[in-house]
Amino acid sequence: MKFEPESRCGVFCAACESFLGGGCPGCIAAEKECAVTACAKQKGRRFCGECGEFPCEILMEYEKQPGKAGCVENCRRIKAEWVKAAWAGVDPVSVCGHHCDVCFLGQWCGGCRSGYNCCSFATISPDGICPQVKCADEKGLEGCWLCTELDGCAKGYYGNQDEYVAKATAMFIRKHGKETYTEALRRAVEAGENYPKSFDAQGSVEAALRLLEQYR
Repeated sequence: MKFEPESRCGVFCAACESFLGGGCPGCIAAEKECAVTACAKQKGRRFCGECGEFPCEILMEYEKQPGKAGCVENCRRIKAEWVKAAWAGVDPVSVCGHHCDVCFLGQWCGGCRSGYNCCSFATISPDGICPQVKCADEKGLEGCWLCTELDGCAKGYYGNQDEYVAKATAMFIRKHGKETYTEALRRAVEAGENYPKSFDAQGSVEAALRLLEQYR
């Protein structure tokens, strides 16, 4: 069962002096406004752990108040539980070609195939759906590597300047399959390559692909 936060800040109401004293019925239940709640509502976050700026200065200062100690750590624990549940049984190879097992967002995101997608492009896209996922869904494709327009595509990650790894990995999967991709990427990381920085640093999609090919 997924644990739901009682508050925006991560404080457990049963241990909160304001709640126990009758001064606060709980910010999610009653939408009581404080600086933390106002910020979370403005950003459309259920609690602070979902925010890309977590832990921010507002929350760090809030934690110093009486009865609020531990709220940052509580947010981390709640988010970790959500991500763990989202990852269960989900293919870690994303639609665009990124691999969730080695993604730096892995501690915050369940992946684009899960019900808890916090991928960077998803968070800035309409309805929380990134361009790659939207396009693949419309075409009925498992991933971009199955698309005939992959080479010239500039949607989402593929159009980002200085980011080459997503398209390179999709091209690798098209040629060798997902299992070989996962194994090659594992070897690359074990050999000391940083994902995605080592691949993006190659300067082009073709060069990033060649680097991955070295570990096949």
